[in-house]
Amino acid sequence: MTKPTNPPKNSTKPVNPYDVDRTWPAYFQEHRKLTVDQQGTYRCADLPVWTVYCPGGHLGNAIVIEGDDGLIVYDTGTSLEAGRIIAAEIRKVSDKPIRAIFYSHHHADHYNGTAALVEPADVAAGRVDIYAWENFESERNTEFGEIASRQAMGVAYFGGAFLSPDDQHHHGIGTMPAAGTPGFIPPTKLLSGNEPLTLCGVELRPFYTGGEALSEFGIHLPAYDMVLLADEFFTGIPNLHTIRGAKPRVPDNYVTALDRVRELAPEWLLGSHIMPLHGKERIAEAVTKYRDATQYLWDQSIRLINKGYTPVELQHALKDLPEEVIDPPYTVPMYGVPFTSVPEFFTGWVSWFSGDATDMFPSPHDVKARRFVELMGGVEAVLDAAKADHAKGEHQLAAELAQLALRAAPSHEDARLLKAAALRAIGYQQVNPIARSWYLTGALELERAFDPQLALDAVGRIIAAHQSGPDVVAGWRYHLDADKAAGKTLTVGVRFTDSGDARTIRVRHRILVVEDGLADDRDGLVEATSDVIASAETVEGDASAWPALVDLLDLSTTGFHMHMR
Repeated sequence: MTKPTNPPKNSTKPVNPYDVDRTWPAYFQEHRKLTVDQQGTYRCADLPVWTVYCPGGHLGNAIVIEGDDGLIVYDTGTSLEAGRIIAAEIRKVSDKPIRAIFYSHHHADHYNGTAALVEPADVAAGRVDIYAWENFESERNTEFGEIASRQAMGVAYFGGAFLSPDDQHHHGIGTMPAAGTPGFIPPTKLLSGNEPLTLCGVELRPFYTGGEALSEFGIHLPAYDMVLLADEFFTGIPNLHTIRGAKPRVPDNYVTALDRVRELAPEWLLGSHIMPLHGKERIAEAVTKYRDATQYLWDQSIRLINKGYTPVELQHALKDLPEEVIDPPYTVPMYGVPFTSVPEFFTGWVSWFSGDATDMFPSPHDVKARRFVELMGGVEAVLDAAKADHAKGEHQLAAELAQLALRAAPSHEDARLLKAAALRAIGYQQVNPIARSWYLTGALELERAFDPQLALDAVGRIIAAHQSGPDVVAGWRYHLDADKAAGKTLTVGVRFTDSGDARTIRVRHRILVVEDGLADDRDGLVEATSDVIASAETVEGDASAWPALVDLLDLSTTGFHMHMR
């Protein structure tokens, strides 16, 4: 990765008069050398087990186990493109057919390469089994479900996909692909407990973990004294909370998973985001420090919460890990970072409410900003102070003052550019890749060099590729425009001719309800396919009922801003 001090002439980043020079923290570059730059396929000594590490540089490994009459694969990569790289690497080490695939959990970087490894027809015919935990589909559907648009925006900021080539960087556990073709094939066999399996002559002992994802599990291979683990052990401390947006994660699940590894005391530890780790003593040391760092952040957060600390106070009190658990490239803030995790322990387990009644129903941001700015002498006075702080290197204060000015005067060009420059300066100081991406993407948004609509469109295509017709209409409850639905009552049946499913959709009291089957009291019936729903044809009853219902839906996906509000 290059380290220019000034943007090259062909850089896509707009000129900003307040910008600072691009910098990279020293360990940021060192970590890349220890991780992404080591991409390749690694065999575990003379054992018939390989890790395809960071295929194409992207996060998301595949672990390959050769059995008597076929191969077993644990995770398949981020995309069809990554899957093709994995498939080519597999053929370098074995010509046996893939007989089984395990999805460690429901995050897309663990299952989207499958169609490059096996044919869907072979899966359908039972020649290849795909295993996942029993809650895989329900967790996957809610990961990018109700708040898909907000999460799509979060992914764009989190991953840095819209940064200029000069600002793009690794993410501690690999690079984040800017795009990719989904190659997901649904699982065919679900695991519900820690019962052992024997496949291709290899004994596998799955064990539930539920750390980063509630659908997550590891596998113990006793014949090889080996454990496979997914997202409870990274080259970087875990994302105990992901700022892209997700349900609360349970720290004790990580701890329990890592304690299971310590109990098994394996000679080999393989994972979805690490190179093979060898040696009982080294594994025990690394896993213990990783586990203890996780418990430290959780336990100390709880201790301080019980002393009245609020999210921001937790951030400052627990900004860094104690020195005794630091263990590069594992227990370092290169994936998760304390200051983005510990606030969630308050909001996820206590409340969004700080406890100060002033904050219970606060003034809107713009109203408060206009009053504050007025008392501070006006927008220009606030910006002068922000510029002075920025020049002194007090970039956080500069950003906060510029934000105040921008909320008071949303069209103020200088306030936008100054806030962008301050955020970029903070971003360049970050060793944590996710924080760095968010700051730098926020700066681009303020400079109008990043179109939020692109983020929604990209993720929307991926989500749509996985949704059935019933899935789509089930989500319509969140698209009902309550004002337009005032006083309306409608009941329409939908029969999906491609799947045979049927649903009844009701609108009443400004809500939308979806029921299984076809209700007798329906106003009309339409026939649809999963890819043609809104314009479905009425085959029975009132032909105006379906268009009237669709007209009540707000189906547009409009990009929104995170830093200009």
